[in-house]
Amino acid sequence: MALTNQSADVHVQVSQGPVRGRREGPDARVAAFRGVPYAAPPTGPLRFAPPAEPPPWHEPLDAAGPRGTVPLQLPSPVGTLMADPQTPQTEACLTVNIWTPGPGGRARPVLVWLPGGSFLTGGADLPRYDGAELAAQENLVVVLVNYRLGALGFLAPHEAEPATIEGTGTQLTFRTASPDGFTTNAGLLDQIAALRWIRAEITAFGGDPERIAVAGQSAGGQALAALLALPQVRPLFRRALLHSAPLGMAPLTRQAAAETADLFRTAAGAAGPQQLRTASAEQIRAAQQHILTRPRPPGDVRPPFQLVADTTVVAADLTRALRHSPPLDGTEILLGTTRHECALWFGRQTEGPDREAVLAQFRAEFGPRADEALARYTAAAPAPSQALTAAFEDLKTDAFFAAPTQDFADTLHTHGARTWLYRFDWQLPGRHQALRACHCLDIPFLLGREEARHAPLFEGTDQNTMTHLRRQMRALWGAFVRTGTPAPHTNWPAHHPDRPAIRTLGATPADTIRPSLLEPGREELWQAHTGTPDAS
Repeated sequence: MALTNQSADVHVQVSQGPVRGRREGPDARVAAFRGVPYAAPPTGPLRFAPPAEPPPWHEPLDAAGPRGTVPLQLPSPVGTLMADPQTPQTEACLTVNIWTPGPGGRARPVLVWLPGGSFLTGGADLPRYDGAELAAQENLVVVLVNYRLGALGFLAPHEAEPATIEGTGTQLTFRTASPDGFTTNAGLLDQIAALRWIRAEITAFGGDPERIAVAGQSAGGQALAALLALPQVRPLFRRALLHSAPLGMAPLTRQAAAETADLFRTAAGAAGPQQLRTASAEQIRAAQQHILTRPRPPGDVRPPFQLVADTTVVAADLTRALRHSPPLDGTEILLGTTRHECALWFGRQTEGPDREAVLAQFRAEFGPRADEALARYTAAAPAPSQALTAAFEDLKTDAFFAAPTQDFADTLHTHGARTWLYRFDWQLPGRHQALRACHCLDIPFLLGREEARHAPLFEGTDQNTMTHLRRQMRALWGAFVRTGTPAPHTNWPAHHPDRPAIRTLGATPADTIRPSLLEPGREELWQAHTGTPDAS
């Protein structure tokens, strides 16, 4: 419960000790607590191990300002577009940032955000993830989770062992058989540990532990899809939101992950597990850079460090794992994509692909129907000169995002969840118009401070239009977090495989209901598609 509220300082008590936050946000209506540990710092012998319990403290933990708890990472292209500041990084990153309209009083619904960034970048301290405005507008408690990224979170050498999740809900624990302390999917286990801590402690911040909604964007969305298949984890939240989850990207096989780990270890100059645990941050970053700059096939944007199919925590097929898990009865789920996800990666290229290269990508997906499929995709191009580039981008968007998300929504429905689908259609104008409605574009309409909305990405954007769409999205998402339905008073029916209903946001005409995440003429192609989307 809240202890005191003197001046701008706000004090709460959690199980580990007292915490001091500070009022901020619109009219100082929100109390912010940054860098609150949910697990022990994953350093030394814990560097590649499952997250451990957070140690207690006695003096008030200073969570009143920027804590510098951004996980260790390399620069991000999205960070450049969003003008991310040079925030200090640390391995002691297993922390949460919390924004609440007020500790004490009646309990408020809780939105927990698992950031994306290809499992390589991101962090709760970045301005584009600030939750103060959303918390104030929708009267929610907003929580941003930091977790281990890159090799520190997802390195899986041959000696790594999957963790066993014992118990359930707030009583769950992790156990690993690895004598070297290496576990697969450590970053995913961090997320589970964060949810366990939030469920147990959020009452102190004015949150309702019975009304926790977990949102995952991009990599965070794929991680959330994996968590939905784990019955031990489900009691930690009531609702889920999957933003732009790359569900067409299968988790790495153990063999592929081990091969990458061997290359990483060589680049880091580490002969064995002990050398990896003692390698410096500079060695870790340099080895990651070496891995990231390896040649790869055209169109392959898969991160080298990501979920690993260890058969214990993460399955090889996330949709199939969900189908074989206990029913999702009583769970509400909101999921969707942006209209042109993959324009983020390919929209800024100065040279477009040639027809044979694009056709090769279509053959990999559609075999003998490749020419027909390419014709359907190029017909929807904004201009003839952009036809091949747009077709390539849209193919990748559909393969990694749109088609598998619609399939996942069908599975959620048949598995007992009440499900809503959306597509974010608002497109960038001006200098960055080639990015269209790209991956990550929807985030500033839910989270972020004013400075994030004036980042280079939004140069030339009409701020009034952004303000209107931002208020609309926050209201819809706030309604979902509070009640389990995003729009109780508007025409947005729940999804049914026989009656698909996808709400468009930022579209022209405004707020239409469409039958598919895919553009007209493409649904039949993907319904006949029987393989896993080709990542090359």
